[in-house]
Amino acid sequence: MTGRDIRKRFSLAAYAVRLRRGIEAKVFRLALRITLIAVLATAIISVSGLFLLRASMSRISTNLTGQMSEGSRKSLEKQALDELSQEARAKASLLDEHIYLIDYFAYMLVDESERILRYPEVYPQFPVEPPESSNDGRLVMQLLHDDRTSIEEARRDSARFGNLGSIMLAIAQNGPDVLSAYVSLESGSTIIADSDSGLHASGSLNAKQRPWYRAAVEAEDLAWSEIYEDTAGRGFVITCSVPFYAKDGSLDGVGAIDLKLSRFSDISGIAELTENTSIFLLNSQGALIDEDSEVGSSDTPLDGEAGNAEKPGNLAESSDSKLRELAEAMMDDKQGVRQVALDGEDVYVAFAPLENLDWNLAVVQSVEKVMEPIRLGERSIEAMQTQAHHAITQAISVMVAALVVAAFTIIVLVALLSRRFAHALTAPITLLRQRVSEIASGNLDTVIAIDTSDEIEDLGASVSSMSRELKEHIRNLNKVTAERERIGAELSIATRIQNAMLPQASSPFPERHEFRLVASMQAAKEVGGDFYDFFLIDDDTLVVIMADVSGKGVPAALFMAISKTVIKHNAMGGMGPGEALSSANKLLCESNSASMFVTVFIGYLTISTGRFRYANAGHTPPLIRRSDAGFELLPMLPGMVLAGLEGIRYRELVTSLSRGDEILLYTDGVTEMANERHELFGEERLIHAVSNVPQSQFERLLPELKSQVFAFAGSAEQTDDLTVLALQFVACDASCAEDARRLGERKQTDMTSVIPSVMTSSMTSSTTPPVHGESDGDLNSMRQARRISTHTNQGEMHE
Repeated sequence: MTGRDIRKRFSLAAYAVRLRRGIEAKVFRLALRITLIAVLATAIISVSGLFLLRASMSRISTNLTGQMSEGSRKSLEKQALDELSQEARAKASLLDEHIYLIDYFAYMLVDESERILRYPEVYPQFPVEPPESSNDGRLVMQLLHDDRTSIEEARRDSARFGNLGSIMLAIAQNGPDVLSAYVSLESGSTIIADSDSGLHASGSLNAKQRPWYRAAVEAEDLAWSEIYEDTAGRGFVITCSVPFYAKDGSLDGVGAIDLKLSRFSDISGIAELTENTSIFLLNSQGALIDEDSEVGSSDTPLDGEAGNAEKPGNLAESSDSKLRELAEAMMDDKQGVRQVALDGEDVYVAFAPLENLDWNLAVVQSVEKVMEPIRLGERSIEAMQTQAHHAITQAISVMVAALVVAAFTIIVLVALLSRRFAHALTAPITLLRQRVSEIASGNLDTVIAIDTSDEIEDLGASVSSMSRELKEHIRNLNKVTAERERIGAELSIATRIQNAMLPQASSPFPERHEFRLVASMQAAKEVGGDFYDFFLIDDDTLVVIMADVSGKGVPAALFMAISKTVIKHNAMGGMGPGEALSSANKLLCESNSASMFVTVFIGYLTISTGRFRYANAGHTPPLIRRSDAGFELLPMLPGMVLAGLEGIRYRELVTSLSRGDEILLYTDGVTEMANERHELFGEERLIHAVSNVPQSQFERLLPELKSQVFAFAGSAEQTDDLTVLALQFVACDASCAEDARRLGERKQTDMTSVIPSVMTSSMTSSTTPPVHGESDGDLNSMRQARRISTHTNQGEMHE
C-alpha cells in the first residue's frame, strides 16, 4: 500500500479536521438538548418497561432452552452415530486390503502353474517328496495324492512343480494368518507348502472332493469358500482358490491358500479402537466371527472325520428378533447403524460390507457411551437456563437503580462537561490527521496513541495495526520472493542433471546404420520418475530400456537414478534381460523403507541376426510393427514390479525382427493422458496414431504421437510423465558390417559400480508411499495379462 492509498483511505479524517471550529460549538449545544430529552424519556419509559421485559425474557428463555436441549440431543446423537458408521467403513476398508493381498497371491500362484504346464521345456524337473515326520514344524514343500493316484504317478505328474517352491513358501511365510499354500492338479496330485508334516503322514488328500476345489471350478475364477473344518484337524479355515486351464480350455487344476479362522478373526489389530468399542465379522451364512472366536484342535488323521472344533455362532439363528434383523441387513450387503441388546447391554452396531469377500464388518459401542456427551450437554443447558433467569432479575434491579441516579447526575453535570467533551472529541481527530500524514510520507514505524474509548480510538488502533502489518507484509514478501528464486534455481539445476543422465535422444549412434533409434521424455513436474536408456554392450548387441518409477517429483527422480544405474550395470556386466531384472530387484528391495517401486521393460537386440530378447517387470506392453503389418501389442509374460517383492525371477521371451520392423516403448503417461472430459487416450488411440506414420518416415513417429496426445488432452493439465522410445531394425548389409568391424576395435568404458550406501540414503530420503491400486501388477492387470498369455499364438515367441 503506497502513501497515496493511505491518504485516500483516511481523507474522511482530514475532512473532519477542517470542520473542527464549527463542530465544537455544535456538539456542546446538541449534547445539552439531547441529554435533557433523553434522560426524561428514558426514565419514564425504561422504569415501566423493564418489569414487562423481565416477564417476557423469562418466558422466552424457558422456551428457547427446551428447544436447544431437544435440538442439541438430536444433533449430537446423529453426529455420534455418523462417526461410528464412518469407523465401521474405515475398518472394513483396512480388512479389504488384507483380503486383496491374498487374492493377489492366489493369482500369482496359478499364473506360474499355467506357465509350467504350457512351457515344460523351460522348467527343470524339481521333484517334491511326500511328507516326512522329521519335517514336522518346518515350512517345507510336500507331495500329496488322492486315493486313485499312486505315489509314482503323483511324482511323474508334478515333476516340474517343485519350481513353485519359492513362491509358495514366500506366501506361507509372509501371511500371518496363512495356514498353507498349495496347487492341486486335476490328475490327483497336490503340491503343498505346509509346516505340519505330521498331520499329512498318510500322504493322501482327495482335493477334488473339497468344497474349495468345487467352488473355484464352478466360479471359473477366484472364489472364497465358506467356513469349514480342516481335514488335517487344525480347526476351522476359509480358503481362497483360483482354477487354471490348459490352452484348449480344459481344467488343469486349482491353486489355493488356506487362512486359519482363529488368526483371521483376530481383527482387533486392524486399527486403534476407542474405549468400550469392539469389532466382529459376519459371513454370508450369518456366522459371527469375533476376536474371541476359539477353534478347537483335533488329532483326527487327514482322511478321518471332522474334528471337535467349536463352530462360530450363527447370528441369523438368534432367538432375538432384532439380532436376526441385524444379520439379515448385514447379509444383504447393506451398511448402517442398528440398536440391539448384546449380553444384556444396549449397544449400537455400525456395519459395512467388505468389497473383496462376501462378508460384513461391524463396530459395536455401548449406548451409554454414545449418550454420555448428550446427557452432559443437557445438564449444561439446564444450568445455563437457571443462570439466565437469575441474571435477568439482577440486571433489571440494577438498571432501575442506575436510571434514577443517572437521571439526576446527568442533568447536573451535562452543562459543565459539554464544552470540555466537545473539545476532547475534536482533539483526537487532529492527532489522527497528523499521524496519518507521517505514515503517508513513508514512516511505517509511526504509532497512533489515542485513548478515547470510542470509534476514534478504534480507528487510530486500526491505522497503527495496518502500518505494522504493511511493514511485516513487505518484509515477508521480500523473504518469500528470495526463497522462490532459490527453489526455482535448484529445480532448474535438478532438471538439467536429470536430462544429462538420459542418453542423447536425437541421432544416437550416427556411425551405426543397422538400426534407427529415437526417444523423448517430458516430465509432469520439474523432475520426473520415468526414464529410458539405450546402449551397446558389445559390437553386436543393443540394449533398450523403458521404466516408470512410482510417485512424482524429486523422490521419484532419486529412485529413477538408482534404478537406471543398477540395471545398466547388470546389463554391461554380461547379464541377460531376465537376470538383469532379477539382480536389480534384489538390490532395490534392500533397505526400501520408502516402499517405492519401478516398472521396467528391457530388450536385447542382436544386430547381426535381428534376434530380440526381452523381459518385463510389470511395465506396459510395448507395440511392435512388422514390415508387412500394423502396430500390435508385443506378446508379454506378466512380471512383478522391481522393489515390490524379494526373490522374484523374471522370464525372458524372444522374437525375431526383420528389415523395417519397429518396436515402440512407452510409459502409462501416454495411454493415461486425460482430456477435459476425463477420457483417457488409451491403447486404441495410441495404435491408431503411430500406425498412420509410414515406416519410411520413422523420424516423424515420436513428434506425430506427441502432437496427437497433446491435441487430445487440450487444456487439461499433464499429470504424469510422458516417455516414448522407438526402435527400427534396418538389418545389416556389407557396408554396415564393415562399420561394425571398425567399431569393434574400440574398447567400451566399464561402468562405474553402484555404491550401495548411495542407494540406501536415496531410498530412505523419499517419503512418497505408493498409492493402493497404483501398481501395474494389480488384479485387473494380472487378469488381462493371463488372457493375453492364454490366447496369443505368436509362432516366434518362446521362453
